[in-house]
Amino acid sequence: MDDPRTVAEAGEAAVLAVLRGDPPPVDDPVGNGDDAAVLGPSAATVVSTDMLVEGTHFRLDLTTWRDVGRRAVAQNVSDVLAMGADCTRVVVAVALPGDTPVGRVAELAGGIHAEAARSGAVVVGGDLTSAGAVVVCVTAMGPLPDGARPLRIDGAAPGDRIALTGVPGRSAAGLALLLAGHADGPLQRVHRVPVTPVGSGTAARLAGASALTDVSDGLLRDLSGLARASGVAADLVTGDLPGDPRLAEAARLLGAEDPEALVREWVLDGGEDQGLLAAFPEGVDVPTEFAVIGRFRAGEPGEVTVDGAPCTPGGWDSARSPGYR
Repeated sequence: MDDPRTVAEAGEAAVLAVLRGDPPPVDDPVGNGDDAAVLGPSAATVVSTDMLVEGTHFRLDLTTWRDVGRRAVAQNVSDVLAMGADCTRVVVAVALPGDTPVGRVAELAGGIHAEAARSGAVVVGGDLTSAGAVVVCVTAMGPLPDGARPLRIDGAAPGDRIALTGVPGRSAAGLALLLAGHADGPLQRVHRVPVTPVGSGTAARLAGASALTDVSDGLLRDLSGLARASGVAADLVTGDLPGDPRLAEAARLLGAEDPEALVREWVLDGGEDQGLLAAFPEGVDVPTEFAVIGRFRAGEPGEVTVDGAPCTPGGWDSARSPGYR
């Protein structure tokens, strides 16, 4: 925190300059600093936007300004990957209380630019306003090659294999540890900044996946959503899910009466791991970063069974879930 001024003292132009940083040059017709960015030509451009709201999606006593910036970018990049594209451009809108120190804004901007760079993207613009809480809204964009079809959520067919990147449950376990006062550790870091599988969306598209989505609201909820959109049912096999022994350790550390049940809840309904969930037809080679965890079948659209038993998805509902407590 080198700048002693608050946001209100510094003014909009100075704070925007901090947020803008010193991005690398790009060949777009119009870059950062004008009314809007103008992107270079492409056959189709994937665009996704999402926001993080203080008190609902994060608490500054449990994370850092830098990690808020990184997480805001990561969760939007994940949506671009889930369409079979790679993210190349990011636009960021930020709302801040007027008494926010400019140094904190610099930390936020550092996280935004660092995560954009990790994803292969450049920040090309944004907006700033004042508010009673911190809000970070990111729009992420990525072009599809000429003639490439986006990987939609509604393309799965009976017999397709269900496949997943990453290890589900780690973000939920990390949040539980944070809320219980365990300030740091590998699971807590996963929750603060999910590691998006850069390149895996393109790999799924090139391999011939029939459908793709990301796991943000919970594995069962997102699997049910993909199945419902595709008009199929899904059978999940928990024994085929990638695991992490640290989940059981976390459940025991938290004093769970039934650690196994808590781990199962984190894995199936935790969300925010930002893995990719795909459908791959028979005869298609599944990319190595995906684990096959079940199959789609004919049945009630959206129905999900877990190890043969019907299961009602939990997870995050943006209209109902209360957020951090």
